[in-house]
Amino acid sequence: MEIKINKYPMYYGGVKQSYPCVMPGTTCRSMYATIGNLIFLSGMDGRTFDTGAVTSDDFEGQLILCLDKIRLTLEEAGSSMNNLVRHLVLLKNREDSRRMWKPMLEYYQQYAPELVTDPPAITITQVDALESEKCSVGIDSIAVMSPDEPGWEMKRYPMYYGGTKQAYPEVRAGQPFLSESVAVGNLIFLSAMDGKDAKTGKIETSVFEEQSHMALDKVKRAMDNAGSSMSNLVKSLHFMTGVKNLLVKAQDVGQSYSPASDRLWKAELEYYDKYAPFLLEEFPSSTFLKVSSLTEPGAMTQTEFIGAVSRHRRGWETKYYPCYLVKRGFPRHIGDIHKYYANSIVVGNVLIPSGAWTFDPATGRHDPNLPFPDQVWRTFSNLRDCLEETGSSLELLVKTWIYVTEPENLATVREVELEYYKKYAPALVNEPPATTTVFTSGLAAIGRIEIDSIALVPHR
Repeated sequence: MEIKINKYPMYYGGVKQSYPCVMPGTTCRSMYATIGNLIFLSGMDGRTFDTGAVTSDDFEGQLILCLDKIRLTLEEAGSSMNNLVRHLVLLKNREDSRRMWKPMLEYYQQYAPELVTDPPAITITQVDALESEKCSVGIDSIAVMSPDEPGWEMKRYPMYYGGTKQAYPEVRAGQPFLSESVAVGNLIFLSAMDGKDAKTGKIETSVFEEQSHMALDKVKRAMDNAGSSMSNLVKSLHFMTGVKNLLVKAQDVGQSYSPASDRLWKAELEYYDKYAPFLLEEFPSSTFLKVSSLTEPGAMTQTEFIGAVSRHRRGWETKYYPCYLVKRGFPRHIGDIHKYYANSIVVGNVLIPSGAWTFDPATGRHDPNLPFPDQVWRTFSNLRDCLEETGSSLELLVKTWIYVTEPENLATVREVELEYYKKYAPALVNEPPATTTVFTSGLAAIGRIEIDSIALVPHR
């Protein structure tokens, strides 16, 4: 069966959120975009669809509105909130993570009762800002059209801490409830794993490497529980906090990597070398974010992974595209650290790239003096090159996550995005991908923008 992309336009205050209906510099997005049975929603926040305004200063009120928008969007797509796969929850205030679980439970009890005992995978992180200054919470979601679609069946795998299933009624109202992972077809979406001890549910160590290995222990167990193995990981999204205190600042501002990731990469390498050596030859695609804080007090790192059930499942085979910088392939050694990532990995018809950033393909370096609009243009060019290498194209973009270090630069990002689409992907001007903006404290490289994405690879 041919896999296609479908998109549905987003409206705020009756205005379609794409050009020429909105002004240059305004975020343009589809409400959702589908690839096969998967539905990728744009990030939802506390602005109402009716007016585009934030009508509540209350965190719980904004959270309920986010959930309302997600539910209505899924119903518009012909799906249901019961079909949620994963949430990425963006919070301006870390403490609000404790306030979200009770109203979320009550909402699911009313509108999506299956999620009470069988919740989606969840990743939570603090962000420096949201698109609207008045918003305190945003939710980025993935769902399926049908949990029983042949070849794309959905199955959730429960999370356990201290032997207790992290769902109701096993945990009390107001406590976290989430699945360990959710499989869709041959893809596995994991909740973010951090350094909490699986027996106690608490951070028991302040040593960064020990927390990293604790998180990877839980990733390994999650992949095993889903009938897969750690060797089948295809994408990592790393969050780190406290890097200024952990790491020495780089001396070479033009380097194509950041020492802020060195300890993470080294800890990850050591773990893979012991438990999943295959990943040292065909390593996952990767994105790395520095955040102000993580929701778990004392946590220094957490990682969200996407995996495959099998690399050889018929119709869902994986293909690995290595990353090259200045004709130098990864893995390569920088000092005593083995740094590596894939340019992208394709699972079936689903393309999962590493985050595209501002490096110059000719030199492998970031130019700190490059004007910000040119950094954005180069980032989109690197993304386009990545897509075309696999047989995809920019016009086959389904979803983008745009990471920006300075909220005041978002309008510039969107202006350049429009010009780039006009030149290289005109279909996206009127039918843009679903998109979520994340304002983060820093990126793996020294640039000020990075773009994660999902795209279709046709005719595999």
